[in-house]
Amino acid sequence: MPALLARALAVLCFFQCGMASAEAWKKAKPGTSTEGQVLALFGEPTQRRTVEDERVLTYEEDAAPAGTLRADFRVEARNGRLRRIDVYPASAPSRDTVERMFGPACPRAGRAKKPCHEVKLSPLNEPYFHYASRGLAVFFSKGEVRVLTYLAPARGRRALTAELAPPEALEASPTEPSLPKEASVSVAPSHVAVPVEPAAPVPAPAGLTPVAQAPTTGSSDLAVAEIGELPGAAASAMDDELRPARIVDDAGQGAGTGRPGEEVPAGPRPLSEPEDVPASGSASRERTDLLTLGALFFQRAQVDLNRRASDDANAVQPYFPGLVDVYLDFKPQENLRTYVVGRLAYDPLDPELSTPRASVDKLWLYFGVLDRVFVTAGRQHIKWGSSRIWNPTDFLRDPNPDPLGVFDLRSGVDMVKVNIPWESLASNLWLLATADMEDSPTEGTPRLRYGGAVRAEVALGASELIATASFLERRRPRYGLDYSLGVGPLDFNAEVALLRDADLPLWRRSGDGFVRREVEGTQVQASGGVSLRLRLVDLYQAVVRLEGFYNQLGGSDPGLLTWLVSTGDYQPLFFGRYYGLAQLSVTKRSPAIPTVSLTLLGNVDVPSYLGRLDFNFYTKNEVGIAGFVEVPFGPKGGEFRFQPDPSVASVPATDLGLFRAGLSLRFKL
Repeated sequence: MPALLARALAVLCFFQCGMASAEAWKKAKPGTSTEGQVLALFGEPTQRRTVEDERVLTYEEDAAPAGTLRADFRVEARNGRLRRIDVYPASAPSRDTVERMFGPACPRAGRAKKPCHEVKLSPLNEPYFHYASRGLAVFFSKGEVRVLTYLAPARGRRALTAELAPPEALEASPTEPSLPKEASVSVAPSHVAVPVEPAAPVPAPAGLTPVAQAPTTGSSDLAVAEIGELPGAAASAMDDELRPARIVDDAGQGAGTGRPGEEVPAGPRPLSEPEDVPASGSASRERTDLLTLGALFFQRAQVDLNRRASDDANAVQPYFPGLVDVYLDFKPQENLRTYVVGRLAYDPLDPELSTPRASVDKLWLYFGVLDRVFVTAGRQHIKWGSSRIWNPTDFLRDPNPDPLGVFDLRSGVDMVKVNIPWESLASNLWLLATADMEDSPTEGTPRLRYGGAVRAEVALGASELIATASFLERRRPRYGLDYSLGVGPLDFNAEVALLRDADLPLWRRSGDGFVRREVEGTQVQASGGVSLRLRLVDLYQAVVRLEGFYNQLGGSDPGLLTWLVSTGDYQPLFFGRYYGLAQLSVTKRSPAIPTVSLTLLGNVDVPSYLGRLDFNFYTKNEVGIAGFVEVPFGPKGGEFRFQPDPSVASVPATDLGLFRAGLSLRFKL
């Protein structure tokens, strides 16, 4: 009997000691939290995408959680549960800081009495710390901590042999958390302060003004380069930002691993405990960031070489546009958040921007109702469509003149947005109501115009299907479908919009001139593309992107371009019927080697093309440096080598663009 009791106790101890709870981060817990709870905690993500059988919610730029550059939440499509969190810290802690917060290396012999890590090698041949009992991995690159990955902890024998793949963004570049983006394309005027993504935007055709400006297990002795301990205040701030939510049992006792009754360990406080946690006995209070202030600075120097129309001589035109975004993020409690972004643009070399121009880019209030309905009210950014350049299903905004830039220079849309997620169906329903001021064609004074939209998203395995309907006062309803699919290294996408009217007047040739034409029946705008990611000799990654656009509302008459410019009805990249894009980006896993992108963009129907070469890289202190060289080519008078046809309309002489080059700098303040 005593022997039987001893065996029972041993089995019970084995299961009790072997059970470990997943490490939580800012109250999001892999294996437990749902997609709806993630949205309630962090708001609307910057990007949603489907990768195999998972939905990935990405928060970056101004939407990134405090103390991070980016955070990716991976949700299983079949059950809507959070599986993994990849956190990219804004400042890299040292190896000593990581071991102090999470636990030291596991002993070579015997069983560890507290959380410890095994040092392993990732497929990128970089070491990482694997805290199997905590469900945590710390990935290094070039000796620095780049990513903290939270996931359900491994148990038993699997905990000893489990190997983790690094986040896909870390595979792309060890210094920049985002995947290498193809060269940005813009048709904004050269003097507009367009911030440059790690692949700078392509400016406008010379002379044209757009309508819308605005792993094998390694030895535990494997060395990881020291970064140097952070100074006292900085280290404390770093701990606060990376600290996940503390796990507390029903009695209020703290537990680093989540086991009931475990005492708070002595010595340096681990990352899972806030600073104001009592030593023992009383309930814990979680630290909350009520107010976050910050700013982003962008500066570009650019030179344009043009052939002057006045004397047919070459002329060099410099530009020096700068931009500052200042943001305020206020979170007084769960499910309640206010976000404000003010923007200031200035260019001392441009007549329009030599007087600084200030605007409100975002101003919204976010709150949740019963953890089931999530509302965002106020001025906010919204972008629909899966294509890179052409998004015909983006119904609530004019086409973006800089579709791949780091910033969308258009101001946000004033709206009330309601999100109702259905986790059991792996779907989301969006209801939107908008209101904006427009000029009355009869009264000549602005008047209020109401509108709205309904949008449904559903994940279908490795694909996603989105249906949209838009309704705007004094405009006919519009309908759209958007589908994306990932198959191995290939990503496919397609979007189709059905329209019965146009945002701008349409024209057709009649005799020696042009007359207005009406939209007859349902018109189609469709875009689609395919991207291929390739790894080259484990040192380089290449991304090939092909994309096309069909615009039934467009024209194929070269003279029409001059007429549209004269009437102010020209819309960049939506003038013709057929467009194409070919793009190649190559990056190497080294902070000293830049990402290089080569882009060819063309109007196929009315031949006109633009070639562009971009490079970009990030320094260790997260300062982004980018440069580009751009050359338009094709027949004169086309969209990218525009010169007005005097036989069509009387348009002021326009310089012919020959060459454009620029260098930019961006960093957070």
